[in-house]
Parts: sequence; structure tokens; C-alpha cells
Amino acid sequence: MTKVFSNPNIPQKLDFDSAHKYCAGLIHDLFANAPMVIRPITMHMLSAPGKGIRTSLLFTSAIDSDGLVPRDAVCAAAAIEIFHLATLVHDDVIDEADTRRGIESVQSKFSKKEAIICGDYLFCLAFAAISSIYEPYAKFAKKFTSAISQICLGELRQYTNNYNTGILFYEYLRTIYGKTAVLFHLSAYGGALVGGACEKEVELLGKFGRYFGMIFQIMDDCKDYALNDAQALKPTQNDINSGVVNLPLLMAFLKEPQLRKAAFDMGLISDVHRLGGVPASVDVAKKYEKKAKKALSALGDRNKASRLEDLMSQALNMLMEGAHAT
Repeated sequence: MTKVFSNPNIPQKLDFDSAHKYCAGLIHDLFANAPMVIRPITMHMLSAPGKGIRTSLLFTSAIDSDGLVPRDAVCAAAAIEIFHLATLVHDDVIDEADTRRGIESVQSKFSKKEAIICGDYLFCLAFAAISSIYEPYAKFAKKFTSAISQICLGELRQYTNNYNTGILFYEYLRTIYGKTAVLFHLSAYGGALVGGACEKEVELLGKFGRYFGMIFQIMDDCKDYALNDAQALKPTQNDINSGVVNLPLLMAFLKEPQLRKAAFDMGLISDVHRLGGVPASVDVAKKYEKKAKKALSALGDRNKASRLEDLMSQALNMLMEGAHAT
């Protein structure tokens, strides 16, 4: 495993597209060469790659003045992508989701026990990737371990708040930071650190990543009310079925408090639309978008700021198109 992470064939500096290819190749090699007992699962996961948003965020945060990405950023991005996959495998067990990224979820195709073990194995792979660059980037490793605990707490907060119609707005925000935004924060922060940015820029990019992640999760919440399963590539209306109070529903509760006493069924979806829960959630996302752009405006590297803003716009446009579908 360590030979894969210390691959001398990876150049010290790479262009953006090459960095993506090396990262995808690294993950592919790790999954394709996993121990035989778990290889059927890892190969199944390779059949539906993600969009690589976190990788793009990390690489863009890491680029130098020539637009090149340092080699260590490839391992850092692979660690985050693998870690993200681990959380998705565990999420699908908790949510009893049948599909993920347009294919059968691991827990559906194999079993819940195998999915949990696979998720744990992926955590180990992520740690191995980070350990390969740990010495020069101890701050990144510390932030990485902190992110792990934040995600666990975020998932636990969501689970313990299922069917809790009394959840407060700030509790929702704290939950989605742990569930989603912390990995966006880590991607931008880690990319800046590995890219040799000054302390101020590292902190600014970390803030940008956090705000980007908050927007991303809010808009993903909106998809539950706007898209069908085929469009979303995962089960929609799953939050309602699982008793999750996401932002569109919370905004409806705030406008009509008596709804908090309603049963969790499909009728709540029509109430969310009637009370404008989705547009109200988009407004919250737009406030985070302003904060994200403000953080970028303080960057000294205008080229990097522009590329990060474009990345955020591209990612959010895909989600917002679905959110406004109804």
C-alpha cells in the first residue's frame, strides 16, 4: 500500500487535469488491488465514480502561480475522496438506502455488516494516504483527524434528531457542518497548506471551503423536494421517510409552527412547497454564497480566487437547477 502512495512516477508538479487523473488512478489502484475478501465491494464502488468536487477544490486551493498542482496534493485529495466514500457507505446503512450514484448501494448489493466493515476499511486507506505525507504537513493531519470526529458527531446529531420537529435553526447548521461542510473545509484548507500558501491564505481558503460546503448541503436538501430518483441518482424523499428535518422542512415549520405536530408522511412535501420552504432555503444558501465570495475577495491570488468561484458556481448550478425544478 505504501508503495502506491509513494509512487515516484508522479511528477513533483502537475497540471490540473493530470492531477485529477493521477488521483483517480491512485484510488482505482487501491480499490482494484484491495484484499480479495473485500475486492468485490471496492470494484463495485469503482463502477460509479463521483464528481470529484472535493478534489477540484483541494487542487485549486493548492495551485501555484503557474497553475500547477504539487504531487503531495494528489495523496491528500485521494485521502479525502476515500474518506468521503467511507462516510457514504456508512450513511447508506443508517438510511437503508438502496442506491448511491445511480447504482446499488453497498449495503443493498452485499449486506449491512459487509458495508460497515468496508467503510471501516476505507477509513484505514484514507489514514494511510495521509500518513504518507504526514511529516511535512502535521497541521493538515491534525485537521484531518479533527474532521473525522466532526463528521461522526454530525451524523450522530442528525440521527438523534430524527423526528425531532423542535430542532432549532442553529442545530441544523451545526449538523450539516459536521455532515458535509467539514470535508469541503478540509479540502480547501489542506490544498492551500500543501500548496505552500501563507497562513492568512490557508485560513481564508478554509473559510471559503466551509461556506461552499454549507451551500452544497442546503441545496442537496432541496433536491429531496425537487427531483425524482433517476435525476438525483439516489432515493429522493428519503429524508421525510427517515424523519430527517432538513432545511426546506425546517423553514416550513418556522412559517407554520403547528406543522411541527404533523406526522412524517408524504403530505409534508406539499406543505413545504405551499409554504415556500425550498425558495427560503435557497435564500439561506445565497447568504453563505456571499460569505464565500467575501473570503475569496480577500485572497491575494486573483487567478486562484476566480478559479475557485467558477468551481463553486459550476457545482451549485447543477444543484440549483434541480432545486428550482418545481
